[in-house]
Amino acid sequence: MDKNINALGLMSGTSMDGIDASIIISDGEKNIDIIGNLYLKYDSELKNSLSNFCKKINSLQDLEYNQTEYNKLERKITIKHSEIASKICKKFSFNPNIIGFHGQTILHKPEEKYSIQMGNANLLSQLLKKNIIYQFRKNDIENGGQGAPLTPIYHHYLKKKLNISKPTIFLNIGGIANLTFSKSDTFLAYDVGPGNCLMDNYIKKTKKIDYDNNGEIASSGKIDNSLINNILDHQFYNTKKKHSYDIKDFDINFVKGLPIQDAMANLNYFTAKTISENIKNFVKDEYFIILCGGGRKNSKLVSNIKSSLKHKIINIDDYGVDGDFIESQAFAYLAIRSLLKKNITFPSTTNVRKASTGGELIKFI
Repeated sequence: MDKNINALGLMSGTSMDGIDASIIISDGEKNIDIIGNLYLKYDSELKNSLSNFCKKINSLQDLEYNQTEYNKLERKITIKHSEIASKICKKFSFNPNIIGFHGQTILHKPEEKYSIQMGNANLLSQLLKKNIIYQFRKNDIENGGQGAPLTPIYHHYLKKKLNISKPTIFLNIGGIANLTFSKSDTFLAYDVGPGNCLMDNYIKKTKKIDYDNNGEIASSGKIDNSLINNILDHQFYNTKKKHSYDIKDFDINFVKGLPIQDAMANLNYFTAKTISENIKNFVKDEYFIILCGGGRKNSKLVSNIKSSLKHKIINIDDYGVDGDFIESQAFAYLAIRSLLKKNITFPSTTNVRKASTGGELIKFI
């Protein structure tokens, strides 16, 4: 039996608003002890710099052309990661054996055999004087996988830890929405469409605010069903065979010219409808849904999903687990599994040819 390992997980999602940090103790299996979580918000200058940089990077050639800017930004966010890592360890008097460092996704193009996460693992190791595991997606993509989603193995064992016996969908709504369906000892996973990315993108551009709190703006607008049906047909035609998404797979142009409230109502409904239809297409069993991620706090979005699916939907917080930090916990867990040479991706989760371990180890010397 594997011994328990102290791990710290660091995650900066597609919203690019800050860093989630979580510390856990686990054997890389069902034994999972969540010690604590912490969030560090990026200042507006760093957030805007990241966002603007990502907008102009659509290929490896773009990245190469903008390498100097990339290096400067990478150093800044790596230092931020070291700051929150130090804070959470101090707060909980925790000494990690390993740190799982996801980094900031800049480009995700598995069909072209790459996924780029900004973050300097060597620098982080030197700053924290710790061993780091990073590049979680690389081995999977090199072996035919999509490199995403990566959290399913954590969802699957978290379900066991929480003693949930019924078939369950973990629906994580971050920038992109993904699901893990767990039943007995089997599990599968897919990205199921946009999460918060379309709504956040639109509201930042139009009202200069980060998000629609609780879906209040969307709740005050009108839905245009013919518009939604047209865009759903268009999106499914283009993306129905995709297993994982990049935020650049979707755009907000279809609501141009609408009043802000109506635009947000349609983006919210489109997001919910895409998620719901993909769940119906992928999972034919009976199930109930556990919500994770920031999107679970958007009551209008959740209401739209509920009306489309008619399934029982609850927040993971009801089990005493903070739904804001599932992904950072997952990267602590994946770091442990990587260290123990356990598989982290599977044909049923990423389409990889065979179950694979992943993550590269940087040893502090």
